[in-house]
Amino acid sequence: MVNGKGRILHPLLNNSVDSMSQLDDVSNNLSPADRQIIDEEHERLEQFLHDLRDTCENFSAHGNCYHCSRAQVATCQGRLTSFFYDFLDLVAEHFENEERIMSNTLLIADDDQYFRQHQAEHARLIREVRELMYESAVFSNQGNPSEAIRRLFLKISEMFGEHAHAFDSAFLGEKTNHF
Repeated sequence: MVNGKGRILHPLLNNSVDSMSQLDDVSNNLSPADRQIIDEEHERLEQFLHDLRDTCENFSAHGNCYHCSRAQVATCQGRLTSFFYDFLDLVAEHFENEERIMSNTLLIADDDQYFRQHQAEHARLIREVRELMYESAVFSNQGNPSEAIRRLFLKISEMFGEHAHAFDSAFLGEKTNHF
């Protein structure tokens, strides 16, 4: 989003970056290989999240686990536990790759306000994902992995959608959101 003064607005940070900065042309500087890495990682993260959602038979019905078999509840709890570790690893790897690509693309990344804000946003997202995982583990341990999966899916989708809109779209020169 651009305000009337020609500055790119970042709604999550209430800050802006000059539209004349290196960011304006960064999407043109991405190599096809770098663009493919980022796109594939976005797709992989989204698919991983959707696979978690699809594990829960009651996700769409907003139901609880009381009508599920013990085997289904155990499946959801196991999938949720493995999701915690695997998803966090995927997110951390993606953020590292994205920052590496950005630092190689932006001429003076260490001095670029957008790059520093993007890094700070990645760190914040990692912290929030960890907190969500802890909260979800509590629901799951109380015998309701359905609620844990639903909350985790919806909150992560929202957080990463906002991140994609506020940061990745500008970096990648696109208008679409992921997640």
